[in-house]
Amino acid sequence: MSSEFLVRIPLERVAVLIGPKGSTKKKVEELTDSKLVVDSKTGDVIIILEEDSEDPVNMWRARDMVKAIGRGFNPQKAYQIKDSGWGFDLIQLRDFVGTSPNSQKLVRSRVIGKNGRTRNIIEQITGAHVSVFGNTIGIISEFSKLKILKDGLIKLINGSKHSTVYKYLEEQMRELKGNQDKLWLTHGDEEELATVHDLDELERIVFEVEKEDES
Repeated sequence: MSSEFLVRIPLERVAVLIGPKGSTKKKVEELTDSKLVVDSKTGDVIIILEEDSEDPVNMWRARDMVKAIGRGFNPQKAYQIKDSGWGFDLIQLRDFVGTSPNSQKLVRSRVIGKNGRTRNIIEQITGAHVSVFGNTIGIISEFSKLKILKDGLIKLINGSKHSTVYKYLEEQMRELKGNQDKLWLTHGDEEELATVHDLDELERIVFEVEKEDES
């Protein structure tokens, strides 16, 4: 028995999802081992995953790729969701500023910036992708950075200064990198960690590294 999931995307993005001669749709299907049934009149996309699919998570990868393309992302960026360490999230502006077109327009301008400067800076700091489309802000990012980036964007939506948000993101990225380095790469211990199978021994190694850093 196959599994199905329904996603609805804006009509103006249906052609992008399908792509020239169906190339984008075919690529999503290949990357996620799924089948897409696209209704070009309604924007409904049915994602079908066969029961014998090797990875059931492909259903959610296909869903997020379709959603990302539907919310303004270039398909090439959406394809990155095929990697297990990457994900997609969506911020609904109405949840923060209501349905007022003027309020939503103001927020979009704050996030994009003049000539796209703000969005570019945020993407450079985080290594992620941001799309402002209609009344939404889409994010494609490594999972480890997804919440950090979303929190930073929400700060910007709620009126924080751009410099404050940049500083927050930079600090969070440094802290994240520091934690990753400490766990896997500190003092050349990666080979030692790779051979450890006992949780108590792993905890001892990490504790010793942290103690060295504090001294």
